[in-house]
Amino acid sequence: MATVVSTVSSAKKTLVVNSAFLQEIKESHPEFWHTLHHVRQICEDVEQPSHVTRDLVRLLNELRDKMALQFALEEAYGYIEVAPEFSSCKVNAAEKIMAQHCSLYLQLSELIEKAEELQYRGAIAACVQELVDQTQAFDAKLQEHEQAENGLIENSHHAG
Repeated sequence: MATVVSTVSSAKKTLVVNSAFLQEIKESHPEFWHTLHHVRQICEDVEQPSHVTRDLVRLLNELRDKMALQFALEEAYGYIEVAPEFSSCKVNAAEKIMAQHCSLYLQLSELIEKAEELQYRGAIAACVQELVDQTQAFDAKLQEHEQAENGLIENSHHAG
């Protein structure tokens, strides 16, 4: 009877940024940034609550689709696993920053649910303002995430 032996690597793989690909992905997906820009514009003009709600529902859904693609590309090509001996102290930062993708996606999904509920219930000015505030808070978190990823890219250029 043959014995099957499996080898398990005891070295845990660690995550680092693939700066060239991550930068290229960010630059080659203008639809994502364009949609985000439209979301920001809608949040600045809250004169007609029903229009804001309708537009936010549409744009946030668009943004979620484009963000899912953006994050999938970044995770597939912008981050790579390496053996610990080839990594730097930036490893934990790369893992932490990439892990934010899931959290941001879920936050945006919750925001869309609130916007859709508000759209169907009827737009009350105070509720629309709260939705706008929550959208802007999400945008601020997304901007922090993007700045952190850009910092990883910049740091990898200086390290190399």
